[in-house]
Amino acid sequence: MGYDLKCLMEVLNNIKNNPYGIRNTGHYLKRSTYRNVDINLVNKKLLCEVPVGIQKTLGYDNRFELIFEYTKSDDLYIVLDIINSSEIAIITVMPKNNQRRKH
Repeated sequence: MGYDLKCLMEVLNNIKNNPYGIRNTGHYLKRSTYRNVDINLVNKKLLCEVPVGIQKTLGYDNRFELIFEYTKSDDLYIVLDIINSSEIAIITVMPKNNQRRKH
């Protein structure tokens, strides 16, 4: 099943009521440690904040890249897969310079 932005927003809303719907992949856990990104902060952003940008990943029916404000100079990119209407899997997280978004 292909998901669109409207479906993504509904899934994120559902997860706010059930944070146990957030699954962590091995790749994500490894990369978040390597990139020094706090897992609790990632969950907080997904549960409490509105992304400043969203992009559907080409070639995937269920993968999205969400952009959140992170530090003064960096945004936090969270790549996730929608599993179903109440579950997501975090694929990876990465800080990127926020100048990419400001152009």
